[in-house]
Amino acid sequence: IMEIKKEKKTAGKTIYEGNILRLYRDEVEFPDKHKSAREVVEHSGGVSVLAENEAGKVLLIKQYRYPVDEVIYEIPAGKLELDEDVVDCAGRELREETGYTAEKFTKLFEFFPTPGYSTETIYIYQAENLKFVGRDLEEGEYIEVVPKSREELRELLKAGKIKDSKTLIAVMYYLGDF
Repeated sequence: IMEIKKEKKTAGKTIYEGNILRLYRDEVEFPDKHKSAREVVEHSGGVSVLAENEAGKVLLIKQYRYPVDEVIYEIPAGKLELDEDVVDCAGRELREETGYTAEKFTKLFEFFPTPGYSTETIYIYQAENLKFVGRDLEEGEYIEVVPKSREELRELLKAGKIKDSKTLIAVMYYLGDF
């Protein structure tokens, strides 16, 4: 069995620093002394929420996503702020995007959506005992809440209508399709 060894950073520089990410380029050396470069997007991560309302429907949202130029289905989610507690972020995003609060959040998954070039970690939590209190969208957010039954979720999956990775994972977990 081959032992996988880490690459050693020999130099690095920031190429771009914006509001939600930083792009840097590192020079690295492999254990065999071969050299290469790594371009990395540094991102604070995000939290997403699998939530079922009082009617037994999963709360999906539809919103336009500029990078892919499509209106897509997603579960409620948002970017972690610096030093923000993950559960606090889950509660904030659920409330802002759907108008619901939850008594309890249970961690389901933690994953790297694009580990080949990004530090981003996404956490998926399940929200329990929901209560509707009213939405609180941020400026520039145009989101439609679209509750879906199990059968409707299955149909969306079969039709290829769910393209967002965190939503695919959460919905397949919810449906027991793992």
